[in-house]
Amino acid sequence: MVEPADTGVRRARKRLEAALADVEPTLSRIAERMCGNAADARDLVQDTFERATKLGLPPDVRNPSGWLVTIMHNLFIDRCRARARRPNHEPLVEQHADITQIDPDPPEPAWSLITVDDVRAALAELEPAYREVYELHTFEHWTYEKIAERLAIQRVTVGTRLNRARKKLREVLVRRFGLEENS
Repeated sequence: MVEPADTGVRRARKRLEAALADVEPTLSRIAERMCGNAADARDLVQDTFERATKLGLPPDVRNPSGWLVTIMHNLFIDRCRARARRPNHEPLVEQHADITQIDPDPPEPAWSLITVDDVRAALAELEPAYREVYELHTFEHWTYEKIAERLAIQRVTVGTRLNRARKKLREVLVRRFGLEENS
C-alpha cells in the first residue's frame, strides 16, 4: 500500500525533529570545541538546525546524527573561510599615535587644470605625422588598424607614433604651463 505524500513528509519531519532533539547536546559540545566560545557555538548549532530544516532529512540517511554533524562541520568551514577574507580591524589606541594620518583630500595635481582645448592647441606644435595619429586615436576613437589603413603604415608604426606624440605633447604642455615633468 502506498501512503499519501503528505504522510511521508510528516513522517520525515518527525524523524528530523527527533534527530535534532537527540543530537543537540552532542552538537553543542562539538561546536564549542570548534568555535572556542559558547556564543559562537550556539549560533553554529542554530544555523545547523536551520540548514537541516530547510533541506529536510533525506530518506537515504541512516545516521541523522552524523548527517547533522557533517552539516555543522561544513558551516564551520564556510565561516572560517569568510572570516579569512575579511580584513582585520585593529582598534586605534595610544600605540598608534605616531601613525601619520592620510589627508582625506590631497591637493589636485597641476595637470588636472589643463583642458582638452589646451591639449588641442598644444598639438599644433607637434610634427604632422604624430599629430594626425594622436588626433585620430584620441579624439576620433579610431583603432590602430583603422589608422594604419588610412595612413598606409603598419600597425606597429601607429603605436610608435602615438607614443612619441604623447611624449612630445607632454613636453609642450610642461613648457606652456610651467609644470614639472613628474607632477
